[in-house]
Amino acid sequence: MSETLFTYDEADVILRGDGHSDFVGINAIDGLIAAVAAGPAFIPTHEWLPQVFGKRMPMKEPGTPEHRLVQTILHRHDEVVEILAHRPEAYLPLLMNAEGCAVMTDWSIGFLLGVGMRSNAWRSLMISDFGMTLAPILSVNPMGRDLLLGVSEAEIERIAATAHETIAGAVVALCRHCAGGRSASRRLAKLRGGRRR
Repeated sequence: MSETLFTYDEADVILRGDGHSDFVGINAIDGLIAAVAAGPAFIPTHEWLPQVFGKRMPMKEPGTPEHRLVQTILHRHDEVVEILAHRPEAYLPLLMNAEGCAVMTDWSIGFLLGVGMRSNAWRSLMISDFGMTLAPILSVNPMGRDLLLGVSEAEIERIAATAHETIAGAVVALCRHCAGGRSASRRLAKLRGGRRR
């Protein structure tokens, strides 16, 4: 029998804990997952998952709370991959809500963490014409704004004001745009893995 998953709200409470674990919350994890699932390069689970757990691989022993947490996170990853592949119109990011307003900073930081894991693959994408498609994601935090070269502060503010409505579309467009490169990257990673054995 499979373990019961945590709800995403429960997972967020566990991850944030007392704030001293170096773990990130579920919103940042969801942004990371979006970059991994939709971006231009394949990133295997054993590389991105430790980013959630203070840069260490979490426990694998079934029945432990940490294992349930891992299974919940992997479930969200698989859910995002499936939705983007088969029902992109249904994709919605997990955004924080404060006093009735969507807060996107943590989600965007998680996304940029994923970008940083394969910065070479993202570089040409960011400076291409397609790069502006990612403006809703980049506009909601200072690190992302630095990547919007040549875009005025007034335009960035305009984009950020409606980002909660347009981030999902940006992720879907990214997934479509990068599908070929991601598949090639996955095949190359499998070949390299096979050669190491």
